[in-house]
Amino acid sequence: MTTKKSLRALAAIIVAAVIVLSFFPGINPNDSIRIVRADDGGIRSFVTALYSECLGREPDPTGLEDWCQKLSSGQISGKQAAYGFFYSPEFLDKCLNSYSDETIERFYLVFLNRQPDMDGFYYWWDRICYSDGSISTLFNGFADSEEFRNKCISYGVNPGDHIDVPAGYGRVELFFRSFSEDLWDEGVPGIFASHTDTTPRGSYPMFMKNGAQTGTVTVSANDYAICQRFANEHFRPGWSDLQKLQYTALWIRLNVHYASSGGAWAQISGKSYADAIFNYRLGQCVQYNGALLAMMSYLGYDVRMVQGRIGGNRHFWGEMDYNGVTYTIDTGCIEDNNLCFMVPTAYTADYYTP
Repeated sequence: MTTKKSLRALAAIIVAAVIVLSFFPGINPNDSIRIVRADDGGIRSFVTALYSECLGREPDPTGLEDWCQKLSSGQISGKQAAYGFFYSPEFLDKCLNSYSDETIERFYLVFLNRQPDMDGFYYWWDRICYSDGSISTLFNGFADSEEFRNKCISYGVNPGDHIDVPAGYGRVELFFRSFSEDLWDEGVPGIFASHTDTTPRGSYPMFMKNGAQTGTVTVSANDYAICQRFANEHFRPGWSDLQKLQYTALWIRLNVHYASSGGAWAQISGKSYADAIFNYRLGQCVQYNGALLAMMSYLGYDVRMVQGRIGGNRHFWGEMDYNGVTYTIDTGCIEDNNLCFMVPTAYTADYYTP
């Protein structure tokens, strides 16, 4: 009798173990990771941490109960819950009003329960700065990690399977937020909204900051083909010219490497500005801003290249006139704080000098 009771008890334990494991698809019963029983307290802690670390606030009662119910009933997995938070308008707004290092730190805290290590931080910093700058760049790298899987299990949450996230999420909005729109005069959006002459311009002039014209830059048919290919690959339907040009300016700033000398410079020797930047992703300030001005010329805008100085450094940037106001156009590449688009020269006179 004792033997039968022992066998029944053992069988009950085995069945219970199988039932628990069935809630965690993809988990092998032979894994060394200990499965912690799902309970309301663990799930509630998991969701509360999402609110705290991802959104930076206490959970609202209704939201907390909804997330807990979906996790405890098996409607969603831990990865799906994280997706719901990171791909929410609330997180997007918080992310876009934060620096990149703060965003990376949030991913570490939410997914890995720790501060970033130095090697990991710089790996993700490079990814977000030199790929597309988007939340999507980070999400699956963290969500599919072993550390996040272990975290979920420790809370009694099913980690779940890989999620195909939308590429580029947060990228465009991030790019647009990066411009100092508070420096615009109120008429800037209207300049682009009222633009009707979309005939591509075949050239634009080059001037010294003191006013002397030094030459003309030809924007060739091949340059326009390069601009068109870039537009097809990156611009979204319904964008205004202002959005297209803001995007182009910051894409250049984030995706092009400075070619100081040697082999990098040799690769673009003799190349047009558009070719060097959009195809080779190499250049100096004259190529950076020359490519942006090529795109503006392609869209039919009358612009010019200007040569002067920023501090002690020689620099090339763009300018455009409208209704008696001159605007500065600059993708940067000398200092982090000289990225600007359509900022009146009245604000930049002390910065951009002859």
